[in-house]
Amino acid sequence: MITDKIEEVTQSLEDTLLQEDIFTNISKTERILSMASGSYIFLKGVSNIFSSPLLATTELILGFGLLQRGVTGHCPVTERLENSKLGSTSVVVVER
Repeated sequence: MITDKIEEVTQSLEDTLLQEDIFTNISKTERILSMASGSYIFLKGVSNIFSSPLLATTELILGFGLLQRGVTGHCPVTERLENSKLGSTSVVVVER
């Protein structure tokens, strides 16, 4: 019963959120971990908004960034690191 539900959730995630395109530069595992940790941090920020506004704002920004990274599959930091490893070489494609 529980394994069926887990399989159903996994299948729905792979069909919708975890689809890859040309802009995806992080793995599915990283995406899942980013969504999970981003959700936790974001919700923690929402709960702290009145008791500690500065900390809550930081948590909201960090949580949103992680959620965006997980949902889109694109991380600008990873992209920049990969480009620096390649020596920042540009590839120009000329089509006729």
